[in-house]
Amino acid sequence: MISKWVGKRMVMGIVVLFIVSFLSFFIMQAAPGDPAAAFYGGNAQTLTTAEKERITRAYALDRPVAEQYVAWLGETVKGNLGISSKEGRPVSDIIVERLPNTLLLFSVTMFFIVMGSLWLGTVAGMKAGSMWDKGLSTFSIATSSIPAFWLGILFIYFFAVNLGILPSSGSGDVEGTGGVIDKIRHLIMPAGVLIVTHVGIYARFLQESIKIENGQYYVKVARANGVMERFIRKGIVRNASIPYLNYIAMTIPSFFGGSIIVESLFAWPGLGQLTVKAVATKDYPLLMGSIMVTGILVVMTLFIVDLIMYAMDPKLRKGGIR
Repeated sequence: MISKWVGKRMVMGIVVLFIVSFLSFFIMQAAPGDPAAAFYGGNAQTLTTAEKERITRAYALDRPVAEQYVAWLGETVKGNLGISSKEGRPVSDIIVERLPNTLLLFSVTMFFIVMGSLWLGTVAGMKAGSMWDKGLSTFSIATSSIPAFWLGILFIYFFAVNLGILPSSGSGDVEGTGGVIDKIRHLIMPAGVLIVTHVGIYARFLQESIKIENGQYYVKVARANGVMERFIRKGIVRNASIPYLNYIAMTIPSFFGGSIIVESLFAWPGLGQLTVKAVATKDYPLLMGSIMVTGILVVMTLFIVDLIMYAMDPKLRKGGIR
């Protein structure tokens, strides 16, 4: 049963990636400029006519857009993402250099968001009408309303310019000899911006789910029968976590969208900053590669969240396949 469920999720993920690649490719083709020039690389002026013709034939650039897409898709499936027109290097090599930074920022940020929202949401949800309850509601509205770029500018001004205790950009010192401590110092502000702008709204969603569960009939029966409060709380949090996880899954794509702004603001050398640079320089092969790898990260994250939900929700296991 689980194998069928996993198989269906994998097929859905492949379909999503196909749709993302299709839309992204055709939108870029509609942009002004000559797409063929992007595929020639940064040294286009030095290429011979024969070399340009070879690249043109490889990517079907002299053919209709649909045939170009099929040619690009065929090369991508084989692992060839093309050559960056800005750097003149294979796109796959550039992405491999940037990917660890994005994974580090994402994993650290999501860890603190989930831990923080679980604690805040549980405390506020179990104490309906208290200062915790009202305070979290206000906090979530305030933090989710703050634009990430504006908060990032405030962080830079306060911690880097005014206090001088944190670096304002990059992922390490110029010489690369700072070690783990230096990496953490560079990570604090970009991760902090993403955590502050997301933890409140995630906690608020869990808070409301816990309030609903706390008013359910089975909770009243359990309390009437003298079940210890810590066991009741455990059951409430477990049941409330399922819609909470579903909410996290729905917001993962927008989370990656927000990280693009933060990476660019703090010059964090990840996929987000790479995507912005590719757009600015019309580096279409690099842009398509960044979009596809980001899409794969989103699909894999959703798959992991689905697996957790499958393990926690008896209805999913009983139904097998949604």
